[in-house]
Amino acid sequence: MWPWVIAVFVVLGALSLRGVRWAYVTYILLSLLFFPAQTGFRFESRACDLSFGMSHALAALANYPHMVLFGLFFVATMAQFRQKEGSAFAWAGSATMLMGAAVELEQGLTGTGHCRLRDLLPDAVGALLAATLVWGWHKARSDRSHDTA
Repeated sequence: MWPWVIAVFVVLGALSLRGVRWAYVTYILLSLLFFPAQTGFRFESRACDLSFGMSHALAALANYPHMVLFGLFFVATMAQFRQKEGSAFAWAGSATMLMGAAVELEQGLTGTGHCRLRDLLPDAVGALLAATLVWGWHKARSDRSHDTA
């Protein structure tokens, strides 16, 4: 991959994690353009693999890159909310799953990567793990602020 593309995504991702809204929106837009740009915006539609079973689920749970990337996406989405309450977690989870579905659909439309329904499972696991970490972080910070008051 082009080093400058990676650098742009890293910078935008870091700014998004800090709650910079324009960086977050730009990150999403560039992410959605990533697969079509790889093919020169030529679409070569392939059918998505919609099969799902226990063996597929177990194989999908070894897809650590998806877990990490979509976990980070969840955290960046949570950073866009001022209040870290239940509705923010629900919105961030929904946005993460929508982004996962969009990535799979783009892979099917462009013929790049593998469009598979089962890839949404590690996306959800990544979001759930990230939600647990964010909740724990905010709980610990809130407990600390109550101890010092």
